[in-house]
Amino acid sequence: MLNDKTRQVLQIFAEKFGRLENSSLKRFLSSEGWKMSWDFETNQPAGDACMPEVEQLEAYILNLRFFVQNNEPTSLRNMDTLYQSECSDPELRKQFQEIRDTMNGGLDRELWFQFNRQPMTYRMLFDGMIFTRFAHASSDKHPLVDRMTTHPFGFAFAMNEFLKCICVMHAALMYINKLNAKAFPEMSRGEDHG
Repeated sequence: MLNDKTRQVLQIFAEKFGRLENSSLKRFLSSEGWKMSWDFETNQPAGDACMPEVEQLEAYILNLRFFVQNNEPTSLRNMDTLYQSECSDPELRKQFQEIRDTMNGGLDRELWFQFNRQPMTYRMLFDGMIFTRFAHASSDKHPLVDRMTTHPFGFAFAMNEFLKCICVMHAALMYINKLNAKAFPEMSRGEDHG
């Protein structure tokens, strides 16, 4: 039997993931895809560039932060603790860890380019874009990303790689959301009757 706190965390997880899944950004990325293209003569995106609107990103990130900020009970770090303490099936705990490890492995890879001869990981870019451009203005904590995104071309380049991070995160969250239903079946039964 789930305690009220665990039930609430799982409900918030499902609700926030549902908002991500039904977001205009998710529809854009799934149907149209995106294309980074730059016109160096005019120093602006080329006519064939296809990038999401800032409002789409902001709306998505508003909900995504519930999974990445550790002060939220639904952060993946806190969900790992919840799985360890509340999930009785060791195989499902292992699956959760594998999903999280795969996602972290993708984010911890170095980008294929360096900025100002400094290497950067996808996680550095991901955190930097969220915390300097979209959810906060903490440029002092992410100076490399802040310097990169100050220039129009650097911002477009960073945005292209940031969208890859969002796709990695979304896939992990989708698998975890499905795993939650297996790991805590009384949750879905409770929602059916509630």
